[in-house]
Amino acid sequence: MLVMDSNLQALHHQALQRQARKLVDDLDELRAAQNAASRGLSQREIAGLLETSQAKVHRLLKALERRGGNLEAGPEEIALRAFAYDTSRPKLIRTLKAFPYTEGQDAPYPHEGRIPGTWDQVVTSFAKGLLSAEEFEEIKEAVGR
Repeated sequence: MLVMDSNLQALHHQALQRQARKLVDDLDELRAAQNAASRGLSQREIAGLLETSQAKVHRLLKALERRGGNLEAGPEEIALRAFAYDTSRPKLIRTLKAFPYTEGQDAPYPHEGRIPGTWDQVVTSFAKGLLSAEEFEEIKEAVGR
């Protein structure tokens, strides 16, 4: 097991932030492809606009199709962006306290399992370390969970 001093902890934190920024950039690229496609641009035109390959645009549009075109930012993305770009914690907490949360649901017949709600994203953000225990409890109490 690696024992981390403050310098190694800082390196680890920076690595986590780079990963978070990559995820956020991927979401932004997906939204850009959606915006361009909604204007009727071809995959080749979108690729030129986004400075990427036509094959990647194809993959982005397929990913959008699988998501049903829904790219609304949920609590997990909000927390991820705050972590990636060092947004003030009080601002993050205010935003998450004001978010209109939904409950998870059982999957409709004949499917099994659960369809997560937006509150599940807050729980996931806490589990990933994007929220501290104190922040999670403050949000939970404010939204009546």
